[in-house]
Amino acid sequence: MLSRLIASLSGLLLTAPIALACSGDFTVDLGRGPVTVHVPDIYQAGTAAPLIVLLHGYSGSGAWQEFYMGFRPYQEEYGFIFTYPDGLTNSAGYRYWNGTDACCDFDNSGVDDAAYLEELVNAIRQQVDIDPRRIHFVGHSNGGFMAYRMACEHADWVASVAGLAGATFKNRVMCAPSEPVHVLQIHGTNDSTISYNGGWISGVPYPGALESVLKWAAYDGCDPVPDNSSPNINLDTSVPGKETVVTRYESSCWPTGAAELWAIQGGGHVPSLTNQFPTKVIKWLYRHPKAGVTATRYCSPAATNSSGQSGWLDASGSDAIQHNNFSLTASNLPINQFGYFMCSLDPGFVANPGGSAGNLCLGGTVLRLTSLLGSTGTGGTITGKLKLNSLPGPPPNAVVTGDTWYFQAWFRDKTTSNFTDALSVLFR
Repeated sequence: MLSRLIASLSGLLLTAPIALACSGDFTVDLGRGPVTVHVPDIYQAGTAAPLIVLLHGYSGSGAWQEFYMGFRPYQEEYGFIFTYPDGLTNSAGYRYWNGTDACCDFDNSGVDDAAYLEELVNAIRQQVDIDPRRIHFVGHSNGGFMAYRMACEHADWVASVAGLAGATFKNRVMCAPSEPVHVLQIHGTNDSTISYNGGWISGVPYPGALESVLKWAAYDGCDPVPDNSSPNINLDTSVPGKETVVTRYESSCWPTGAAELWAIQGGGHVPSLTNQFPTKVIKWLYRHPKAGVTATRYCSPAATNSSGQSGWLDASGSDAIQHNNFSLTASNLPINQFGYFMCSLDPGFVANPGGSAGNLCLGGTVLRLTSLLGSTGTGGTITGKLKLNSLPGPPPNAVVTGDTWYFQAWFRDKTTSNFTDALSVLFR
């Protein structure tokens, strides 16, 4: 088994280039040597960006892994911070990660690589603004095992993991995630190194690809009945056609949880990846953040209303469309008045429309969510949960991934009307 792990990568390691840093890049050294962190030119301090950490396979390196998978060319388009650290070197001279009990601390050193990677992420966050809801790990082989360990031990801040030819812990007792984590397992059905159906490494069992996914579907509270409706995709140039079968477990999951399998029919341990591979993985990661809403406030403060305060709008739940869990709350409103929420695909500004005491901060076609009409009551608040797939009014009447929507609340204010401030939300 060890010889196959090494042989599957050794021929390719010789072709790995040395990565060149861009002007915004920096290094972090936590005692294991410098780790380069790549920052896209479009990054702006104060605007939180996603972080993707790429983990190499046994005997590999971060630089080789990036050369093989090719995420860096897409940093400008997708705006993520990116790093690919190296594991320690064992007594045989090979780099490794102490992933699961099966792979690949063969010297039994007990090194805590999960703690090291957490420290690395925290050091990166001290240098650049990282979105705490979008910290992702991608791994290959031993790196896939390590990505699963990060999900098991740091579920409170790891949003999602994607592993090619890796596996989670066989023994469920060894993985007790504190909350759901999105998981993507990618695996060739003809992998002779880390078997698609599971196997043993140095006498320690590891689960197969489907078993790994089913374990995480259970951790995430998902319905065990799979969704096989997604079309096949093309990930391996050595296999004709769209060879990869997609199986999803996303129904009834707890928020921030989902499990998915991309089975490369006839694929091996080191597939000949298509140029679609990196973008499909990036898009999958982006669709699977931690729960929460990243909103930008504007038109703030709003005009003072009769309560002596400025109306304030908040969003809660999740801006991930698949969760369909997005709510708005308007507060600091006059008591016992009625109001409702509004939204649009365009911002705008109209001062005192129709004699209102406030300002409308939406433009274009404005949808009035009168189905969420409510009273401010004695607390001066209105709360409503939106159906993201069924907004009222003329099309577009459903929120889709990549849309930025603008929200505001209107309310009666004694003899006139008024508005809260406004929020813009990018849905993922």
